[in-house]
Amino acid sequence: MRVLKIELEGTTTSFRYPHFLVGRQPSLPMPPPATIYGHVASALGEYPEPNTFRFAYVFTHRGSVDDYEHTWLISVDERQRIAKDYPYPPNIVAGMTPTSRELFFSPRLTLYLQTPDLEAWRRAFLEPRYPVLLGRSQDLASYRSVELIDLEQRDTGYYEHTLLPWSYRPRVRVGQGILMPRWINPDNRREVRWARYVVLNSRLFHPKPGQQEPLSEVIMVSGTDEALWVDPTSPVHRERQRILVWHSLLGEESETLEPSAAL
Repeated sequence: MRVLKIELEGTTTSFRYPHFLVGRQPSLPMPPPATIYGHVASALGEYPEPNTFRFAYVFTHRGSVDDYEHTWLISVDERQRIAKDYPYPPNIVAGMTPTSRELFFSPRLTLYLQTPDLEAWRRAFLEPRYPVLLGRSQDLASYRSVELIDLEQRDTGYYEHTLLPWSYRPRVRVGQGILMPRWINPDNRREVRWARYVVLNSRLFHPKPGQQEPLSEVIMVSGTDEALWVDPTSPVHRERQRILVWHSLLGEESETLEPSAAL
């Protein structure tokens, strides 16, 4: 399987919980699929059809901290004119609110993309249309590598620092279950499709056939034959390399929730 592999590094990033409006603003532990969609669109210069590509990724950072930022809340000013001789009454009022936001330091994203237009997408990521961002508009980043690679199908490997579909929940003993925005309609940003995922912030091995390993370090093998696609350029751990778990934006998955209005 031929895919596009992109390595990105930044200084800081934060992925906002959509339903947190006031108070401390925690970050989602990994970029949600909707963020990946926006990131791809910023490189291409337009939103691709959401059913034309799949993605997998590895996300790490070197630590987190709470930082204060100033948020300006703007509303319509309902007051009367300040003075009778002032011809222009105020139409808005703005108030500054200190907000505590969780930031990740030195984020690193390794993004894999599978699409029929691999060469065109490779050129787009080499010369992105818009500034390279990861997270907020002020979280500038840069691409360290953009290349086409051939994945290899193997019977073992490892998973690390990635997003797993909710169907993996019974198979892993670690990982955080979380609800994330899967897709946001660019023509109506209040239309959001949600999905449940498992955030894996460690490394789990796919057991080798006939070999016993600690249960806390392996993923349970499913009852069906799995096609394990491995990145042959990834680091080697216990004679195994990285397995990619693919996601789509609008595919038929049981963990996907119906579209709803975002708050």
